[in-house]
Amino acid sequence: MKQLRLVVEAEDYDEAVAFYRDTLGLPEEAAFSGPGEAHVTILDAGRATLELANPAQHGYIDEVEVGRPTAGHVRVAFEVEDSAGAADRLVAAGARLVAPPTRTPWESLNARLDGPAGLHLSLFQELGEPVFAPDYPITTERLSLRPIDLERDLDDLHAYLSLEEVCRYIPPVPRDREQLREAYAPSRRPSVLRREGEVISLGVEHEGRLIGDAVLFWHSEEQRSGEIGYVINPEFHGRGFATETARALLGLAFDGLGLHRVTARVDERNTASARVVERLGMRKEAVAREADWFKGEWTTLVHYAMLESEWG
Repeated sequence: MKQLRLVVEAEDYDEAVAFYRDTLGLPEEAAFSGPGEAHVTILDAGRATLELANPAQHGYIDEVEVGRPTAGHVRVAFEVEDSAGAADRLVAAGARLVAPPTRTPWESLNARLDGPAGLHLSLFQELGEPVFAPDYPITTERLSLRPIDLERDLDDLHAYLSLEEVCRYIPPVPRDREQLREAYAPSRRPSVLRREGEVISLGVEHEGRLIGDAVLFWHSEEQRSGEIGYVINPEFHGRGFATETARALLGLAFDGLGLHRVTARVDERNTASARVVERLGMRKEAVAREADWFKGEWTTLVHYAMLESEWG
């Protein structure tokens, strides 16, 4: 056997080619035309396998990934690097989201969609074993940093992430509860790291209430570099919680992940956040004037950093 080729009749041929070639990113291998306005495009989908499942297995996969019987006789599955990002792109291009990325018992992150040409699609991202899996919760004198649980934390998240003053200097805009439920789904907010380029997202809890959230980016394995970020509910400002959170993140980065260099980027106007990182001993290394077009205006970013030798 030299090749497996899946042949699909597409009623809207141009839509299907644009979707699978341009949006999903399958390289065009060849294209031909025939009599009577006949057209065909062959796309390279990488390594091909044929997965045969009995009805029990077929139903079990549907239950795990969707929660109900969904797929017909044939389901087309694509392995991608980022199932959440790929699903977002395909939905924007016209696919119907059937189920968002769901973590499976076999350590993959799988999304389901209905795409052009009548194809029911799976996008699967192989997760593999974590390189860094902290033992949660991470406790400080007054705080606990742990994975966000939407069932208990949604109202607390909404209490501050719905505020314009909180979102002024961070990428998100104020969100309602349903938008937060989608943005903070476990598939989008991992609490372990498997490879460089990933981020840990944690809730910050004080006396049983979520008062903020924090992130640790792992930028490079070779350079052992990362970045921290945090946001605290204004109701709890002025009590040192941001400093305590940032210190815990630096501990995770240096003592846990073994990074050599950790950075923080602060909007020049956010003087309170600048005081937090300066209080922890992070050095101001650069001021990037009007370097970022952010929420309709040019913003100036102040870059801070700390080395492993400066920590502790």
